[in-house]
Amino acid sequence: MKTTYFLLITTFLIFTGCNLQEKIDKITTFNITNSTEFTVPSSTLVDVPIDIGTPDINTSSKQTFENNNTRADLVENVNLSELKLSITNPNDRTFSFLKSLKIYISNDAEGKTLIAENQDISENVGSTLNLETTGTDLSEYIKEDTYSLEFEAVTRETTNSKTDIRAEMVFEVRAKIL
Repeated sequence: MKTTYFLLITTFLIFTGCNLQEKIDKITTFNITNSTEFTVPSSTLVDVPIDIGTPDINTSSKQTFENNNTRADLVENVNLSELKLSITNPNDRTFSFLKSLKIYISNDAEGKTLIAENQDISENVGSTLNLETTGTDLSEYIKEDTYSLEFEAVTRETTNSKTDIRAEMVFEVRAKIL
């Protein structure tokens, strides 16, 4: 009888083990999305880095943590899983004017950290650009109320007008639940 009971429990755990881990991951992982807009000024220089900052971005992390039954001190890891740029003005502009782009996150407490880049932007690219993220743990930035982004762009051609860009970010948060 004990052997049958043991085999039944073992079989149940084997068949539900993977599913159990998926359920735990689903409960302890959630996303924070943020967006900001910035402008690349017109430029007659080519192959020269242009540094562009953004205003502070409100993380809304405290509320997001509460909505997901956790707190900042229970956050284990935060990774930028997606960073997508879209040109909002002028309508006919593409990212082909850029040769490369690096994006840094910064705040007063943590300093500046590279979070995404594209070192070889195609000349055939359209008006949206997905950047390669670095996988760096950004917990300490997201736990704060605000952060800012710094863009380091190198142009491949001159532009006679400014370019307005919207950056949309998705941060994957892993945290312990309350």
